[in-house]
Parts: sequence; structure tokens; C-alpha cells
Amino acid sequence: MVVVAGIWEQGWFDFQTELNLWQFPMRELGVDEIAMVPAISGLNNKVREFHSVDELVQHYGLPIIVGTENGESSLQDFKHPKDALYLFNRTSGGELSVKPDYTLRVETHLNKGLLWGHQAASIILYDRLKKWQ
Repeated sequence: MVVVAGIWEQGWFDFQTELNLWQFPMRELGVDEIAMVPAISGLNNKVREFHSVDELVQHYGLPIIVGTENGESSLQDFKHPKDALYLFNRTSGGELSVKPDYTLRVETHLNKGLLWGHQAASIILYDRLKKWQ
């Protein structure tokens, strides 16, 4: 199972617009489920929401891959596990309360980590798709 989880940006977009930014590319990239934290959007019938990252991680019980600008592994060398929870923080950052199994960075021209979570997820999941084909 492949799950992509994000943290609502809360302020940049309305919840439905932000969900669309996550959902449309993930459908094409072999993602089984999308989840968001915290459970505040009111879109319960469209996305699985959790009250905390800890609750989300405990629910799925999958290896955790966190996409971050300071990731230990570069995308180009990374071997994606068959089943995984890909977790992306909000753009403003902050500490996640979980210990990931892997941290993964997407290298960009400036390498400043200035990607929205859904953008980083699209790049990482495209890499997964190409490597698993």
C-alpha cells in the first residue's frame, strides 16, 4: 500500500483547492490513499483526516518516508520500498512528531527546499513510478 500524507497549509488555499492539488497528480502516480492532518477541513467524505501525525502513523503502520530539504537520501539514489507512507510537512515547516524510517530530499536548482508538499510528493512519486515499472 502506498499512502501520501500532508499537513494542511491553513491559509494559502481553501481546503477543497488544496485537496485537489494533492489528489489529481497522486491518482496518476499509483497512490492508494491520501491522508491529511489535522482533521479540520470538513471534507470527511473526500479525504481521510487524522487529528495528529502520530495518529496517522499508528493507523497505517507502514515505513515512513519524510520528504524534506534536509533529507539524508537523495531522490536519485533512493530505493522505494513496496509499501510506504510518504509524509510531507506544510511549507512553513516545523518539527514532525514522528521518527521516519527514511528522509528524502528533492534537489532543485537553488536547493532551498521551496516546494509545496504536493509538488515534492509529485516529484517523489513520479520517481517511484519510474523505478517500479
